[in-house]
Amino acid sequence: MPPPLQHIRHNQILERLKNSEKLSITELAREWNTTTKTVQRDFNKLMEGNYGIVRAEDGKRFTMAKNHTTSRSARTAIQMLDSLSSDIGGEFYTKAQSALKKLQNHIESPFYTRIDVESISEKLDLIEELDNAILERKTVSFDYKPTHSDSYKHYDAVQPYKIIIFNGFWYLLSRYHNHTIKFYIKSLQNLAVHDETFQRDETLLQKMEKAHTIFFDTEAKPVEVTLLLRKTIVVYFERKPIRGQHLKKNPDGTAELTIEVTHEDELFDLMKKWLPYIRVLEPEILQHKFERILREYLI
Repeated sequence: MPPPLQHIRHNQILERLKNSEKLSITELAREWNTTTKTVQRDFNKLMEGNYGIVRAEDGKRFTMAKNHTTSRSARTAIQMLDSLSSDIGGEFYTKAQSALKKLQNHIESPFYTRIDVESISEKLDLIEELDNAILERKTVSFDYKPTHSDSYKHYDAVQPYKIIIFNGFWYLLSRYHNHTIKFYIKSLQNLAVHDETFQRDETLLQKMEKAHTIFFDTEAKPVEVTLLLRKTIVVYFERKPIRGQHLKKNPDGTAELTIEVTHEDELFDLMKKWLPYIRVLEPEILQHKFERILREYLI
């Protein structure tokens, strides 16, 4: 029998600890037909959270701290996660609810969130495998069907870096043959995790942190862009600043917004959302190109 999935293992650990059991990594590994390293990772993840898991008196097993209660901030976080998972929906919500209710017996949340994230319920097992491969820095292989293609292509020795969400879609950020590729997760199949490990380039992740959309290019030099915002939309960039933005307000109520982009589509994606209240001041050539795109659309 294959070992239970990660979220099931975590639920069982929490449930059994709350029932006053003392759990051993070695015994759980034998019970679940998995490795002690896998179970150790489970405990490491759970101990990072506010679950009250501590070492037992013998120093070998784990138990639940006495009189452990969920703090107000933790309850708020649980309620927010409940609302977010509800918006994603599908099997993801069902599994998330199972885990969240182990942490808080009854969730009556004051939060309502509306995020447009696609359901990846049918890919949860694949995402869990990718998660472990990323943590252990192991290479993977899979078959992938690019957008607008009818056939799959096989990729081997892929270095997985992060599972990322942009504009509500799930991607795998990775290195392949010394190039950065963002694979759309729903187009992945036949995933295999290999024993071969790789050295991660941390600068790639640093560049990703500065990205505005999925169009970011980690191999391009960032370009500084200045935008003119009409006064009707300035408040929204004050409430929710863009990553790395510099906002200079003008006496007439308009504002100049300066950001860095690595691909022109990062900029154009933003401008399409705020038409007609935004335009490029510098470099002016990008404004001309954007206007040309709009003219072609109107023809």
